[in-house]
Amino acid sequence: MNNTLLERLASAGAAIDEGNCRAELVLPSESGVHSRITAYFLSESMHVIIWDIRNAFIPDIPFDIFAVSGKGRFLSAKSCVRGKCGFSNKEGKSLYLTSGEVAMDYYIDESNSSSFHADDFLCVEVIMQVDRVIEELPTLAMLKQAIKRMDMPDFATCINSLYFISARDGTKRITDELIKYCADGVDRELIVIKASELGHSIGRDLVDSKIKPRTFANRAQARIAEDIHDCLTNGCEKRWTVGYFAGKYGISETSVKNYFRNIYGCGVQEYQRRVRMEKAAALLRETDLTVLETASRVGYHSVSKFREAFITYHGMTPPEYRRNAKIDKAQKLAAENYMTNQKEDQ
Repeated sequence: MNNTLLERLASAGAAIDEGNCRAELVLPSESGVHSRITAYFLSESMHVIIWDIRNAFIPDIPFDIFAVSGKGRFLSAKSCVRGKCGFSNKEGKSLYLTSGEVAMDYYIDESNSSSFHADDFLCVEVIMQVDRVIEELPTLAMLKQAIKRMDMPDFATCINSLYFISARDGTKRITDELIKYCADGVDRELIVIKASELGHSIGRDLVDSKIKPRTFANRAQARIAEDIHDCLTNGCEKRWTVGYFAGKYGISETSVKNYFRNIYGCGVQEYQRRVRMEKAAALLRETDLTVLETASRVGYHSVSKFREAFITYHGMTPPEYRRNAKIDKAQKLAAENYMTNQKEDQ
């Protein structure tokens, strides 16, 4: 980290670990639930930031101190773990990155990137200045092909565009690991490797999916899409239809579909299935509800249909998922206990 950046971070109230190129900024609130921003400055051209935003009100701080500066080609890879984050372009139009999604922002020069804001949001962001990162971080030489893959001609034709896709299991795993490493304050060399792995994984997901950049929506369209999203998220046990929303807002069903897809990157029914299956998985992991009770909680009155939908989404039956979750939890606990004992022995 350069001295200027250190001074700006310190003046904003951040705790600085100069030797590890790490900064942590806590944003207190009257509610007692604090937001926290943790950043590793791996080089002048590569930063890793954990945005753990908990409150609608965020104090006025210079968020630009976390930005990679300079001219050239930039990649910002974001992986959302909790909540949703709104992106705004220069015209004030918005779209959203939601829990379980990843996004790639590819732009020329720092002034062309999209700004974002959030109320309750946990996200990992890896920012790279593509032309300089290899030179500054020799550790990344082996990953040159990965970065090149994220800079394919198909992406270059859509400069200053945002690409969104549902995160695959591998990307979710890497995201969780990177959040834990940053929270634990591990050595920056390990963060470099893990951050590069995340960027590579997101780039691979985007390339393999052959998606198109998402379209920004105006404020009225965004409000409708947000309201639909809230209905689907908070009332997943209900049966929502495109026809219902078309009547509610006095617009065509085609407009309902387009508004929602432009903001959230998928159809209304597809998103409802995703919400239901994610909630069902959480219930199976965290409660002792039966499969029948779980199905009912997420809007399925037929266990067979719930089972079929769950297998399609998660690749296994509900009982198998619950067993695997218990095994994973036990293994994770054993690993944490082992690491704790090792530290105590030292």
